Amino acid sequence: MDKVKRQYVKTIVTEHPELREKLYARGFLFTNSQINEEKYPFYNQWEKISINEYTLLLAKGQKGFIEQKDNTIFILIGHAYDPISMCSKENEILIKLLSCEFLDNRFFDEFNKITGIFTFIAIKDGSVYILGDPTCMQTTFYTQTKGEIYVSTHTNMLGELLDLKWDNYVKRLSKYRFFPLLGNALPGDLTQFREVKRLVPNHYVILNHEKVVIKRFYWPNKLMVTEEEIVKNVSKLLKNNLCLITEKWNKPAISMTGGCDSKTTLACATGKYDCFSYFSYISSESEAVDAKAARTICENLGLEHKTYVVQEKDSDYENIEEIRMILEWNTGDIIPINKNDVRKRAFFANIDEFDVEVKSWASEIGRAYYSKRFNGRKKFGNKPTPRKCTTMYKFFLYNRKLVRDTDEVFKKYINTYFEQAKKNPIEWQEQFFWEYRVPSWNGLVITGEHRYSFDITIPYNNRLLLGLLVSTPIEARINDSIYKKIRKGMNSSIDETGISITNLKHTKKREKLENIYYMIHSKIPF
Repeated sequence: MDKVKRQYVKTIVTEHPELREKLYARGFLFTNSQINEEKYPFYNQWEKISINEYTLLLAKGQKGFIEQKDNTIFILIGHAYDPISMCSKENEILIKLLSCEFLDNRFFDEFNKITGIFTFIAIKDGSVYILGDPTCMQTTFYTQTKGEIYVSTHTNMLGELLDLKWDNYVKRLSKYRFFPLLGNALPGDLTQFREVKRLVPNHYVILNHEKVVIKRFYWPNKLMVTEEEIVKNVSKLLKNNLCLITEKWNKPAISMTGGCDSKTTLACATGKYDCFSYFSYISSESEAVDAKAARTICENLGLEHKTYVVQEKDSDYENIEEIRMILEWNTGDIIPINKNDVRKRAFFANIDEFDVEVKSWASEIGRAYYSKRFNGRKKFGNKPTPRKCTTMYKFFLYNRKLVRDTDEVFKKYINTYFEQAKKNPIEWQEQFFWEYRVPSWNGLVITGEHRYSFDITIPYNNRLLLGLLVSTPIEARINDSIYKKIRKGMNSSIDETGISITNLKHTKKREKLENIYYMIHSKIPF
């Protein structure tokens, strides 16, 4: 890893004690190694919990819950709530899981009911088991070396503790001219360190001091249900999740745009409108459209809406360069963070008008992302290939060696993780979006960047809910008809405004060009 940058970050948090809690914000470290939490990067600011031979370190704002039965210990790091039993307490959820035979069908039936942003760790018979939330929105990275196990939310923390060096392939990839397009996610389950891997949704990892075992426990498949049943059940799950959010937090706020996802969230908050606040922000001219639309929608419901105006000059913020460096370090230091995004995080770090942001991410899993991106394409072949995955991952206009190397990464990814349901599997590109694109990009942004400012919860982040959404016919996912029906059933007045804002970057011209690129690049044999 870049020792110069590491030293720079160390200098920042040494000279600016007020920024120490922002380094690896809301992170955690789980290990059986001897860690001196009084030294950098902890400065004795992290909570320390001893669990047999293991230690759990929690950053400020991060929570850990522990329950034990006989020789089995369950740990949940983050937050969780169950919209089926309407349980909002993590310890009660863990106790219920402990009543099941670990890793049997009943255990996973209960586990799959949970909404939240969390990492689940089990200690049993000398092994450590790691499971994530439905989309691994809390990114979780792991490694083991010389009998020592390390699990964390942040790759650079593991790199610091183990003094790791960047993988040569990742070095070359990050320097590729078009790498910054489509985010700073790495392919497959890679991190910048060869020794460290990323937890993939719907799988669990077993660490036993000798080897790493990866197993799938959930297969996204098309459920044999009608659209009416999907609308009814998704509506109920979302409504229940939003009710539970009002129990778990004192001042929850729903971030609003004029788009499909947040409008659907707002519709399902009916009956609890007084328990939430509603906000948008403007940090650039393009965001003003969404903010205006959100205000109109809220006013139509008689709800107070606040628009935060983020100052557009770095000089308006104290220590903005230091904040930028910390944010880049928290997200793996793969590429520079957009200056506008840095200002957003600095701005909202000083806002205390709400204690959790209710975000509508993960919803896109039910909205045929790749079909929309590639101009309405419905067919991507019966199975994934490394080149198709590479093509969906980045724009490669030259450097064919880098393309072939990326193909090899996705070949290993497919061989390790891509097992479809034996009956009624969803389209492979939808599974790829759920298990690769969302965690590798959204999860990285949530964990390493957005939670710098405040805690976040996502009511869509539930396996039962997402499983229902991907079960709808692809035409319904492309035209968002399920979401329209949900809003109509929960609060029809939201769509009566006629407001519908789409991503301004996703123009028809761009969709056509990307589809041409996909058709050509996915078939190039070299």
